[in-house]
Amino acid sequence: MSDINPRDQLNHERVPFAPVPAETITEWEPGTFLENLAPFPPGGWLVTVPSHRRIDLVTGDGRRSTFAELASVPTGIVTDRDGAWVISGTIGEPGWCLDRVRQGEVTHACDLPQLRFGNGMARDGRRLLIADSALGTVLAVDLDTRRAAQWIHHELFTPLEQAVGVPGINGITVAGDYVFLANSARALLLRVPAAATDTTHLEIVAERLFADDFAVHDDGTLYLATHIFDSVLRLTPGGRRTEIARADQGVETCTSVAIDPANPDTLWVTAAGERFGSGGRDKPARLIRLKTNPSAVPTGTSGSS
Repeated sequence: MSDINPRDQLNHERVPFAPVPAETITEWEPGTFLENLAPFPPGGWLVTVPSHRRIDLVTGDGRRSTFAELASVPTGIVTDRDGAWVISGTIGEPGWCLDRVRQGEVTHACDLPQLRFGNGMARDGRRLLIADSALGTVLAVDLDTRRAAQWIHHELFTPLEQAVGVPGINGITVAGDYVFLANSARALLLRVPAAATDTTHLEIVAERLFADDFAVHDDGTLYLATHIFDSVLRLTPGGRRTEIARADQGVETCTSVAIDPANPDTLWVTAAGERFGSGGRDKPARLIRLKTNPSAVPTGTSGSS
């Protein structure tokens, strides 16, 4: 195994730390990898579990159960009434698809032959937007026709050759009139108008910011899961960056963050606990609840953990 630390290949800025209250809601057995989560309207959260090819339902008090099992690895998820839209496939290979999932039921919606590494997914009206972390494209699926086509592509969406194994565009979120995207390998946060037909008006929102998945608060604040940097980071509309949770609060290898629709001052975070494919089997995966505190004063600067 290579002795190169993936962090050393990435241009991620160290930032101040102002911890907020964190609570582990539930844990999964060591060896479990969690990827994405989405609020389930009837109550609780749906979590994609790629390591076990399933989707779990977790209630607010920490009870969890298998919601559905899939034939391939699930990644992106968007909930919808009593179920969810889920993409699944094998990284680097054709054969990806979109399924409509309900409790114990998986219905094929459409094939996604354009994908090679489907990752984050977001809803924009009657379409789903899917980030391809390998090809640097964003796919759009029309929910009425169940047809998929490339929406946009840009060099800034692609991964970097020197950052081996690190995804290009990863998290994707629709907020207001914009689609926000995080490119993990390039440590960029980007946005493009949702009404765009090309990348003419693509903007760089932040540089030197490594993120996997992220969420956008109504006040414009972004909360980002930094994955291999083991933290949840807050980015204010004015550009101020602060880590609000770190590994000792349970967010080691955090992969996804979402804002509680019933309480916008609460974040839910999935943490894998170990690197996917690292061979480690001693750390549990977790679902963690954070109580955000925008007025917190930074207590120090980040260093190597």
